[in-house]
Amino acid sequence: MVVFWPDMPRPPRIDFPDAVYHVTSRGNGRDVIFWSDDDRTRFLGQLADNLHAAAVVLYAFVLMDNHFHLLVRTPRANLSRFMQRLLTAYALYARFKHRRPGHQLQGRFKAKLVEDDVYLRAVTRYIHLNPVKIAACRKLDRRQRLRRLNAYPWSSYPGYAAVRKAQEFVSYDVLKEYGRDRAEARRQYRAYTQACLLEEDGPILAAMAASRYAIGDARFVAQTEGRVEARRSGRTQDEDLDFPRWTVPPDEIDAAVAQHYGMEVEQLRVHGRSAGEAKVVAVELACRLAGLTGRAIGAHYGKISSAAVSTTHRKVRQGKYTVAPVVDSLLIQLTAKRRRK
Repeated sequence: MVVFWPDMPRPPRIDFPDAVYHVTSRGNGRDVIFWSDDDRTRFLGQLADNLHAAAVVLYAFVLMDNHFHLLVRTPRANLSRFMQRLLTAYALYARFKHRRPGHQLQGRFKAKLVEDDVYLRAVTRYIHLNPVKIAACRKLDRRQRLRRLNAYPWSSYPGYAAVRKAQEFVSYDVLKEYGRDRAEARRQYRAYTQACLLEEDGPILAAMAASRYAIGDARFVAQTEGRVEARRSGRTQDEDLDFPRWTVPPDEIDAAVAQHYGMEVEQLRVHGRSAGEAKVVAVELACRLAGLTGRAIGAHYGKISSAAVSTTHRKVRQGKYTVAPVVDSLLIQLTAKRRRK
């Protein structure tokens, strides 16, 4: 485990669309942050609410007494905002519920970029095995550890192991790599996880210790660290570091929206409201992904004014248009497409 001493410069945040992160946060001074099941239930409720509000995808989690792990994907490049809101909400709750003044958590949360596929699956297993890798479990045999793993309720593992225990706020897309159907995939995942009940997963532990910014192969780590160093300001202030963000051409946005709504692309570009909700979605996606001014977006969608573009964007953010699920779905689709190129 890498320890960051207080006098070291703080590592900058790395935010970009559709990134996958392994996130951890500990109690201040490694103190307890979850004193009871009520606290864990409260945290998971806040987690679910913030995942929905920020359109963040959660692949795995585990809550331990004095820390937690999350494995998330951020289509909107908003990890820092998401975590700030989550941690602030829980810290305020803990402070008043348990009458504990001062900081509840130890500095900033830690987040490392995770390379997809092999490393994403390995980090998922690492997170799920946390309850049986603590000091109290060192003398337990395999059967005892398996019993504890299966009985531990404060983890996403039960939903990976059995469909009846799946949680709505967790994405189980990782299971697609393990079998042709979900039943087979769950059997394979259980076997994959249980293979490290007694043995340490040496390769993933080495990968996690190799860099303070990334978990992946040598090329992925070098590329990530190179980008960080190239954009480092030299200051030690608590600042986020944004990677250059992909832009998606309006034509690609229009094609995705038109396909979703079963209409012709040209309908989105005609002045007026004939395209209805579809144009609202297209304008919102263009605001987020196209990298264009409001005037340019308006000209593209039937010569509407930049003020109208701004109003549409604001209303979507305020929930006055009920298009968030469609926007989020197409956002993931479009950014994933750019990532594969």
